[in-house]
Amino acid sequence: MLSWVKFIICGIAIIWCGYKLSFLGDVICEKTKVTRTIMGFAILSIATSAPEFVTSIASVVVIKVPDFAAGGVFGSIILNLGIIAVLDLIEGEGPIMFKVHAKQILYAGWSIIFLSVVVFSMLLRIVVGISPVFWGLGWESFILPILLIIALVSIFNLEKATKKGNQQNIAISSVKKKYQQATFRYTLLKFIFYLLAIIGLGMWLSQIGKEIVTVMGWSEVLMGTFFLAMVTSFPELIVSVSALKFDINMAVGNILGSNFFDVMIIPVCDALLKGKTFLSSIRVENLFTAMLAIILLTIVIVGLTSRSKRSFMKLGWDAIAIVLVLIGGSSVLFFLVG
Repeated sequence: MLSWVKFIICGIAIIWCGYKLSFLGDVICEKTKVTRTIMGFAILSIATSAPEFVTSIASVVVIKVPDFAAGGVFGSIILNLGIIAVLDLIEGEGPIMFKVHAKQILYAGWSIIFLSVVVFSMLLRIVVGISPVFWGLGWESFILPILLIIALVSIFNLEKATKKGNQQNIAISSVKKKYQQATFRYTLLKFIFYLLAIIGLGMWLSQIGKEIVTVMGWSEVLMGTFFLAMVTSFPELIVSVSALKFDINMAVGNILGSNFFDVMIIPVCDALLKGKTFLSSIRVENLFTAMLAIILLTIVIVGLTSRSKRSFMKLGWDAIAIVLVLIGGSSVLFFLVG
């Protein structure tokens, strides 16, 4: 009972901090050259990804259950993508993907590449029986950081090109000033405070989640993929919903950015796990969840590319597809593990 009380208290605190963080992020974007897309992708997402990092590291180092970590990583990615459907429903003015900047295709595309490397590595181990190891680490732990650097360079180069090619944004930003009275220094200090608060609350929330799932006695894969992933994805949900009020690109950027960085938890867990590589230590059911994440990211890319205006019950067809795949995939996973 006490765990659930702590869960509610922590959740309310995250809701408040998430709203303040999104508001202050919008102010900073107005007063600097940082775009709202980058604010969501590179700054808010790092804060909201902290619970996944903490929970995964604790799962490997403290309780020594790699399946918690793997389930938390892949589960968080698929649940984060489900938040897009929630945002579409809340926004309620036609398909949200029609309004999101097409450059976010690049974010989702790189996440698919990262996950594909992980899936390929898992298949090598499961099907072929090959597990390339260098200095005690799986080969993916070297490939993923290299790909991360290449991805970040390509993303920031795209941002520069977009700024140069869009002179209208400069003109608009010089006219529409919503936060003239706010000073940049004071705003930045408050932003850092709420950023650290979100990280701290996210870490606390992940610990509370572990207390609850231990009492529930669920399967390790199910606990990691659903409950722990749901708990650690809560900050993404709150921050994205709060950011939606200020800018759609900031909200969606936070989701795709969180997924982008979540995959990088795998090399960290691999480095911390002793005696065996991380992907060799997890159950095969995690492969299904990783492939489900790739399917959902592909739907997001198709939605961003087609930019359809069609909707049903205030949801775009892509959001409906995400919901259906989530329900169907979750049902299959329950059948496989339950």
